[in-house]
Amino acid sequence: MQYALMRFLASILYRLPWKVLRALAGFMGGVFWYAAPSRRAEAIQAIEKHLKVSHEEAAHIARQSFAENFLSFLEIFHAGKFFTNQSVQVVHTPENKAVLLADTAPIVIATAHIGSWEMMPGLAADILPARESMVVVRGQKNRSLNRLMAELRGARGMLMVDHRKASDIVLPKLRAGGVAAFLVDHNTKRKEAVFLPFLEDIAAVNMGPASLALRAKAAVYPVFLIRDGKGGHILYLFPPLHTATLEGSIKERVQAIAAFYTDAVAEIVRRHPEQWFWMHRRWKTREKKE
Repeated sequence: MQYALMRFLASILYRLPWKVLRALAGFMGGVFWYAAPSRRAEAIQAIEKHLKVSHEEAAHIARQSFAENFLSFLEIFHAGKFFTNQSVQVVHTPENKAVLLADTAPIVIATAHIGSWEMMPGLAADILPARESMVVVRGQKNRSLNRLMAELRGARGMLMVDHRKASDIVLPKLRAGGVAAFLVDHNTKRKEAVFLPFLEDIAAVNMGPASLALRAKAAVYPVFLIRDGKGGHILYLFPPLHTATLEGSIKERVQAIAAFYTDAVAEIVRRHPEQWFWMHRRWKTREKKE
């Protein structure tokens, strides 16, 4: 019954025009802005500290980010409608797209909670249609919601993999030449992290994607889909890191890969701070003091 109700609501949101969806996101972001003063204050403080801007500018960026973040969540209901040739107005680095298309290595896509991250399955389906594609996500505790989100994200044929099963499922598919996408900018547990510089601070960076990329000898491509403010998108494709070329111990190589995609996230956040997920407590996990 719960799933049927969720599916019905999803069908309504699927039919909404994109402009209406954006207006709804703006309304939801505004409500949350005033209803969650602690998160509002935390977001403003984080922006002040990590972007080195004034309180007034930080508040402006934070207010925009709340609306953009709610739009990111609502976009999951339109994920099946995303087609690169219709939506992407600019490929910021077209030379890197050519490199990606010609690459024969397994592909790990490192992305972040910025812009239209829920549209990434459609992006992968369009750009790399011949490869088996997966996205590693954190499952929802509610089984009905988890089922619905998996269906919506997999509308274009991408396999959804729970992060707890990533090694068993993703690694063999990567070694067979597949594509796996990871959100690499969320806070993580100390035992799963390597601590690295990120936006003028030290953050706990999930080393799982780096470890899988290394074991599969994959090429890591930071990829971000940013809204252009006109109803379309800008696609950022960073130059890849081919993990098979790295030297050093396993620990050193994993850290180098994690630093590579963390630096890419920092760069895109500086370019488009209003589209990043500032309400997330990114620096919550701290290094254990000796």
